[in-house]
Amino acid sequence: MKRKTVKRQVRLAIASNAGGSGKTTMAVHLAYAVASRGYKVALIELDQSGSLRIFAGLTKAVPERSTAILFQKKFDGTYPLVPLWSDRVKALFAIQGGESLEQSTNEVYFAARRYYILGDCLEKYPLDADLIVFDTPAALEPMGLAALAASTHVLVPIKPEYKDTGGFAGLLEWYYNKIDELKLKPEPEILGFVPTRVELGKATHRNILGIDEKGSKRQEIEPTQTLPGQIEGLGIHCFPYIRESNYFLSASGAGLPVHLYRPGCEASKSFDSIVTKLVQVMVEE
Repeated sequence: MKRKTVKRQVRLAIASNAGGSGKTTMAVHLAYAVASRGYKVALIELDQSGSLRIFAGLTKAVPERSTAILFQKKFDGTYPLVPLWSDRVKALFAIQGGESLEQSTNEVYFAARRYYILGDCLEKYPLDADLIVFDTPAALEPMGLAALAASTHVLVPIKPEYKDTGGFAGLLEWYYNKIDELKLKPEPEILGFVPTRVELGKATHRNILGIDEKGSKRQEIEPTQTLPGQIEGLGIHCFPYIRESNYFLSASGAGLPVHLYRPGCEASKSFDSIVTKLVQVMVEE
């Protein structure tokens, strides 16, 4: 696919107030899919768990070669970028998080600029990327808040479970409150919500999404009674759901995106609508 001229850099925070929603899976696959279209992509891991190391088949990063360095006063703009799958894409890089972020997380609370540190870093030392993806931890603060303050857009993966869907209003409240508290200008936009890890065999998932066992919409259920309908009713876009797949688990174990692990499979097409939207935002005035 021919690369279009980029008019603006997109900084995408993948945020969720629930664990197990597939944030890292989302981050890795979106990063690869956009890079495979010829765009420059940087993936910044803000999670202490260091899941990216497994998902991308990397070795453990030392503190000086991790995201932790971005939060230190001595940072001079030399980003510790690690190329990902360079035999398949030309411009996809990552900055690993992991255990070394623990001290940074504690220090953020005592820093003068606190939640603005990451955004300040990217403004002072612009990163040569069309898309920057922040993989955030389930705890929204402080790293989730640092990502919000540095972002232009937010994407929210959400599992169709009652405990998760019941919290989506809380995440929106957090989002709007923090934008107001931090006086973020321009305000980061919500790119959309996306139901993830959907299992059509689970009645709960089908009922929450208003679909049948084949994934088709159930006409007898009012849209306002479904999770996508409630999200859309708030004027927020809801992307098509992403099904749970063993391919994602196997691919992550192999340190690959599913596009490379199982080319052409249905799972590899799961992110197409989000990728199309991201490219649209990057190339339009």
